[in-house]
Amino acid sequence: MNSLLYAKLAKTNLSKNRQNILPYWLSCIGTVIMFYIMSTLSLSEGLKKMMGKATIQIVMQFGVYIIGLFAVIFLIYSNSFLAKRRKKEFGLFQILGMEKKHLAKVLFFESLYLWILSVGGGILLGILCYKLLFLVLLKLTRFQGTIHFVFNWKATGNTVVLFAVIFLINYLKSLHQIHAAQPIELLHGEQEGEREPKTKLLTAWIGLLCLGLGYYLALTCQNPMEALGKFFGAVLLVMAGTYCLFSAGSIALLKLLKSNKRYYYQTRHFTSISGMLYRMKQNAIGLANICILSTGVLLVISTTSCLWFGMQEIIQTRFPHQIAVEVMSANGDGTALTKEEISSVRKQINNYLEEQQVSKRFERDETYWLAVAENKENWVGLTQELKGFEDGRSMIEFMEASEYERMTGKSADLKPGQVLVFTRKEEPYKYDTIQFGDTISCEVKHTENTQEDMVETTNVMYDTRIIVFADGEEAQAAYVAMTGRTPAGYSWKYQIDLIGDAKLETRIGQGIEKLVNQAQCDGYVEVRENNKVSLYQMYGSIMFLGIFVGTLFLMGAVMIIYYKQISEGFDDRKRFQIMQKVGMSRQEVRQTIRSQVVTVFFLPLVVAILHTVVAFPVTRQLMTMMNFPDSGIFLVATAVTIVVFAIVYLIVYTITARAYYKIVE
Repeated sequence: MNSLLYAKLAKTNLSKNRQNILPYWLSCIGTVIMFYIMSTLSLSEGLKKMMGKATIQIVMQFGVYIIGLFAVIFLIYSNSFLAKRRKKEFGLFQILGMEKKHLAKVLFFESLYLWILSVGGGILLGILCYKLLFLVLLKLTRFQGTIHFVFNWKATGNTVVLFAVIFLINYLKSLHQIHAAQPIELLHGEQEGEREPKTKLLTAWIGLLCLGLGYYLALTCQNPMEALGKFFGAVLLVMAGTYCLFSAGSIALLKLLKSNKRYYYQTRHFTSISGMLYRMKQNAIGLANICILSTGVLLVISTTSCLWFGMQEIIQTRFPHQIAVEVMSANGDGTALTKEEISSVRKQINNYLEEQQVSKRFERDETYWLAVAENKENWVGLTQELKGFEDGRSMIEFMEASEYERMTGKSADLKPGQVLVFTRKEEPYKYDTIQFGDTISCEVKHTENTQEDMVETTNVMYDTRIIVFADGEEAQAAYVAMTGRTPAGYSWKYQIDLIGDAKLETRIGQGIEKLVNQAQCDGYVEVRENNKVSLYQMYGSIMFLGIFVGTLFLMGAVMIIYYKQISEGFDDRKRFQIMQKVGMSRQEVRQTIRSQVVTVFFLPLVVAILHTVVAFPVTRQLMTMMNFPDSGIFLVATAVTIVVFAIVYLIVYTITARAYYKIVE
């Protein structure tokens, strides 16, 4: 046979198998479109000319890796469904006289056609969709720019190579399947797995243990840094537990029900349990994948949408005041910062504000010694050198009573050995004493003043405390007892809100920043209006990536659902006929099969919702770390996402169920 005949056979095969091939091809095109667009955005010359290009390009590059990894796993996994459905076809070709090497050539042309159509069609549609999605990105990130026709050769090359590798892997897997099996085995390949599955108690217990540990990590997070450390571990444990419980735990449960003779030998239970037992063996991995992908959709969409729609809360939390000056404990030359130097900078800023005839709506001015320490109930100190972001860290501000009185205009009225302790208003200090290291303990004076909202929530990474001492000597002694060293110098924080528009805020902020730089202080100036841009860039690009990843996960779940329904349709058609031959009515058979399909189909959705609910505490802490403290809004966003996804899931079931019943009947 010549190559032209193989090419014609491949074309005919693809046409006759379009019911199975078409969804796979559409998934390939969708994946190519997303990978090409994300790759083009990460390399876009237009973005490189805009302010804040670094943030969005980092997010886009991260998206390229995510989509590329997903494409490899998803398309190789999806191809296994096609290979199983076509075993009988391959076996028939061999019985009719086609050798394995001839069949390999037909498969080569099939893979080549699919690769060309998928990559070519995907890149073409990607180019057409690029402008629209670039508009969406500009809208989400509030970039100001123009849209030009873009054809990036490097992005195109990356796309062609990646999907060439994927299709090559699928082709080699198909070749191995053909060469490793005899024609008779291929003819009956679709019926593999009809033996009763074995009970794998060890796997079931491992799955239960992994799921329990993952849930425990997610439910016991107390602060953002702890959540950051536990999140990925919890995700891996829950994924492992899900796969084990779907593949082994479900079978163990059904076997347990089957062993109960009184329960099993009833009309409505006998056929249902037997059918479910068979289904779980064949579809356990597919159901687990649907569950994991559904959980991914719920988490990604709920968190990214909440971050985007809660931008005003994020901005207000991260930048509670229009202009903020924070100077560390040292000058630019490394010398300790003194009160006199702070006073000099303060005076220059006040003179500048008077010159500009600016009216202040709010002003906060505080000088203190700053230290980072471990915090355990009423004890603060160091048991080891702090490195990185450990749990239980606290930012401690040591303030003298005179400074507190100057800042607030209220009397501290402290006796020697007494302190005022300010924490976040929602977490008031509840102890009567506070211990610094192992040597100094002070009495905590509780007054109405200590309920003031003194501690800003701009830094959610650490617990923050402001401790006011009677004088500087006591403050310094406590500092030494806690840290083991004397304070290097004072820190200074200055915050103001102005009466005026955004342009005034930006102009005054630039003037204050110039004064701080001229004073050569080791510090920085934050202007809310200027930083809003970077926040919109970050969270807008994260939202854009979330839409992409959520769509990919949803497409993957729908694809697996479709193939699962088609596979079960062909299997149930034979069982449908056998059940009728042994005496069951058509209505009883339909009711039994429908009950099994609905139970198995919606099991991943129920488990995915459970995973999402359990993950709420850890994701809420991660949201707090991203300056979104309102857990009420996040709860509503998660609930809405679950409801919408459940509706979409039901629609997908309705559509795929039609194909299923058409095959069965």
